[in-house]
Amino acid sequence: MMKTPTPDEVREAFRVLSASKTFVGSDRLIGFLDYVVTEKLEGRENLIRGKSIALDVYGYDPDEIERRESVVRVDAGRVRRKLEEYYSSEGAAETVRIDLPKGGYAPVFGMASRASLEQRTDTPPPSGLSASSKLVAAATFMIAMSLVVWSFNQVPSPDNGQATLDNDDVQSTENAKRAVLFDSSPKRLQAVNLANHGRDIVFPATDRKRLEAALLVFESVISLDGTYAGGYAGASQVLGLMALTSADKEKAAALTDQSRGMAEQALALSPDLPWAVSAKAWSFFSAGSYDSALEWSDKAKKLGMDDPHILEFDTLISLYSGEFERVLNDTAGLVEDQNSALPFVFQNARSAAFFHLGSYEKTVAGFEAAIASGAPLGPMTVAYLMAAHQRLGQTKRATEMADKYADTWPELRVDLMTQRWFQDPRHSAQLTDAMRASGWQPR
Repeated sequence: MMKTPTPDEVREAFRVLSASKTFVGSDRLIGFLDYVVTEKLEGRENLIRGKSIALDVYGYDPDEIERRESVVRVDAGRVRRKLEEYYSSEGAAETVRIDLPKGGYAPVFGMASRASLEQRTDTPPPSGLSASSKLVAAATFMIAMSLVVWSFNQVPSPDNGQATLDNDDVQSTENAKRAVLFDSSPKRLQAVNLANHGRDIVFPATDRKRLEAALLVFESVISLDGTYAGGYAGASQVLGLMALTSADKEKAAALTDQSRGMAEQALALSPDLPWAVSAKAWSFFSAGSYDSALEWSDKAKKLGMDDPHILEFDTLISLYSGEFERVLNDTAGLVEDQNSALPFVFQNARSAAFFHLGSYEKTVAGFEAAIASGAPLGPMTVAYLMAAHQRLGQTKRATEMADKYADTWPELRVDLMTQRWFQDPRHSAQLTDAMRASGWQPR
């Protein structure tokens, strides 16, 4: 960035941006950005707060503000990622740039240098591939192949024109940092980009092929830039998930140790990186240290409040620690906002929490809404739907779910997995007892 653009230049840049293909259908995010841009141009930058956005943009009532600020944080992250997408594609040639730095809601205006623009648009690709680039290419190929295999192994959801999950909700590096990385360390930027793609493919975590593909991605990140903590943090979380889903106790113990080691390496490189702190929390969780997992996950949330991936892992730690009310409270503002496209992990965790609190109607409604929105129909979804229908006395529907589970995941022992996941074994039994009453039997 060089000189500061004039207010008229910023307004014209925003007009062009808001009419772009990148922002089409994103009226909510355009409204968010319009508000903060206008406030900054009119000299009210210091008044831009989450509370003011919740009141002035979303129209929430004052008594809702505390609960709804989480919606503002998530939308801020979505705006940052939309801006990143825009300036890396159709807006690449724009000289006036609008950024929303992480840590606040006040935008920054600047002008890209001519040299930077030429480098972004005219630099030819390298003629050859280094060893690390080949590994990255192999990882990318594995991602694509794993997603193809995974898609063919899912139970199809109803064809009712549902929307797919919005990729806005899954990346977490702000534009300003990326611009600096591009100019000073292209290899680091490549590692950051690849790591963010790896985070996108972790869930559903019961799919072993997805976890193997994600682990390959993070190993490639480490190979590409061994000083970037994100590669180790991502590997730690995947290894922890592998441990939790492994039927072999010795292998699970070894994976847990590897997860802990990767988390420690991530923290050694970047002690204040939210992702590294979240990885530490997850390594505690995979080792069965629930109190420590909750403590470290709280730290990660405070450091990375607008990172959906950190919130996903925190929600799962809360759920399996038996903190069901915490799950509902932490996700209330997100899920109740019908205009936000949310990661299905939040929807499913809420629905599972309702089951363990005895609200079986809400369990069924929540999982069915997630499926209708395009979420994958995995084994845990079918297990909870089966159990909830059984508890509601809807035996025919429960039996249908039991048959679906047996046909699709005949060897998957959800009873053994949930015994390992839940801190209180009674919560695992609450689910699996209802499954058995529906006709499901482990093989």
